[in-house]
Amino acid sequence: MNYSENIRNIYGGHTRVRVCGILKKENKYLLVNHKQINDDNIFWNFPGGGIEDNESLTNALQREFGEEVNLKITVGSFCFLNQVIAEPLHAIELYFQVFTDNFEAEIGSDPELNILSNLKWMSLEDIRNLPIGHRPAFFSNLNLSNDLSFEIQP
Repeated sequence: MNYSENIRNIYGGHTRVRVCGILKKENKYLLVNHKQINDDNIFWNFPGGGIEDNESLTNALQREFGEEVNLKITVGSFCFLNQVIAEPLHAIELYFQVFTDNFEAEIGSDPELNILSNLKWMSLEDIRNLPIGHRPAFFSNLNLSNDLSFEIQP
């Protein structure tokens, strides 16, 4: 990846623990686009972000959903872990099911560096068809077979 200098300065040089939420509505999943991750300014992932000092995983994910997509959520089951090592970035990402009563998501902002540009509800096929470099690598093998089974296929 060709990260911007801002991304390198804020997120590089240390291991960052992130929480991300998988929100499903009528066989589509909510994703947000991040600028400054690559030259195209297109990088789709589930909403989420870094855990603050002394913050629980649940509180971090609820805060991130409020900031990024203006939704109040409840956190469900842990789904999977993804590790990203792409010099100078290193992230441990924990993905959880999330639920809401209100699906009227609106793009918010990221307080560290406002890199969010859009949100979109995408089918699993839409997600898998995103070009490499416009989504996390694990999306190619993602199996969201039902509401309770989220797994990475070998």
